[in-house]
Amino acid sequence: MNTTAWTILGALCLAAPLAHASHPSFDCSKASHEAEELICKDSELAALDRSLAELYATVMKHTPASEQGTLKAEQRGWVKGRNDCWKSDDQRGCIKAEYEARINELKDR
Repeated sequence: MNTTAWTILGALCLAAPLAHASHPSFDCSKASHEAEELICKDSELAALDRSLAELYATVMKHTPASEQGTLKAEQRGWVKGRNDCWKSDDQRGCIKAEYEARINELKDR
């Protein structure tokens, strides 16, 4: 393989994870709330959403079946709180803070 081909291959390998990371964990065509629409348009928020989804799945996997219902209820409550960021003067900042707080909360488990 010549140098140009290696350069192109390398660039593609680096770009693929970045393109993937810019999409949230949910289907943006089904976004039903202002917060979700903002997350779909913002690569940093989308990356936070994906990180939270992966962490939540890991925590759920390691949570006893008898406690999973509580964890699911907490997550639904968190989503409602995140969606309430539409009331904030700084919606993006509010959503980012909600994600960071939930990620830290789940990491502490």
